[in-house]
Amino acid sequence: MNARAVLVRFAGLHWFALSALSVAGIAVSSYLTYSHYADEATVCAGIGSCAFVQTSEYSEIVGVPVALMGLLYFVAVLSLSTARLAGGAVRMPWAQPAVFSMALGGTALVTYLTYVEVFILEAVCIWCVSVATLTVLTLGVAIWGALAGE
Repeated sequence: MNARAVLVRFAGLHWFALSALSVAGIAVSSYLTYSHYADEATVCAGIGSCAFVQTSEYSEIVGVPVALMGLLYFVAVLSLSTARLAGGAVRMPWAQPAVFSMALGGTALVTYLTYVEVFILEAVCIWCVSVATLTVLTLGVAIWGALAGE
């Protein structure tokens, strides 16, 4: 069995994977959004400089916290993936391109924000890195779905 056949055989599983990644992303992004609006420092357990990163000028884009953007991203991906699981390909042929587009945009944003953390702020927030990792993983899973012909 070649790689393409494996992708096609397990194609529907990528919607479950997107759902699972989104639930994890919602949990982390909710915590970051809460800490932003409650003006409370996040628990970093001595790993990184979360408070510095989250209060920097880069923690908001046009007044919107990037943590909230992450939360909205993962809610949108979860909504699409669960609707797609419930509705089937016939009723939602646009779901795969939509998820792929969102994941591509989300990955571009977290790549920029990670660059800012490492090279401009010279500080890393472990929570932010986990959101970035989950976002990049959603892109990988979206590519899997696209290659499988979903």
